[in-house]
Amino acid sequence: MAAIVIWGLWAFGSELMLNLRLNQQVQALRSGNAQMAALNDQTAKQLSVAGSPGAMEEAARKEGFTRSGEQVYVIVKPRATAAQPGLGLTTGAPGSKQVGGVVGAIESWWRSLWH
Repeated sequence: MAAIVIWGLWAFGSELMLNLRLNQQVQALRSGNAQMAALNDQTAKQLSVAGSPGAMEEAARKEGFTRSGEQVYVIVKPRATAAQPGLGLTTGAPGSKQVGGVVGAIESWWRSLWH
C-alpha cells in the first residue's frame, strides 16, 4: 500500500513540475511573439516610409543621381597651400616650419596618412 502511495505522489509531483516548466516556456514564447510583432510593425512602417517618393529621391541623390536639366554644385573644402617651388623652407602657421624637397614630401605623406 505504501508503495502505491509513494508512486502516486511521485507521479503527481513530476506532472506538477512538468506543468510548471511548460507554463514558463509558454510565457517566454508569448513574450518573444510580442517582441516579434512589435518589430514587424516597426519594419512595416520603415518599408512604407522608404517606398515614398521623397525617400526614394533622397536615396538617389545620395548615390549621385540628378534630374535632367538640373544644375549641380559640389562644395569641396580647400586644401592647404602647397609649398612654393624653389624655396627651401615655407612657413605655414606662426611657429611651424615645413621642410621642402624629399623630406617635406615624406613628412606631408606621413601627415596625410593619419588625417
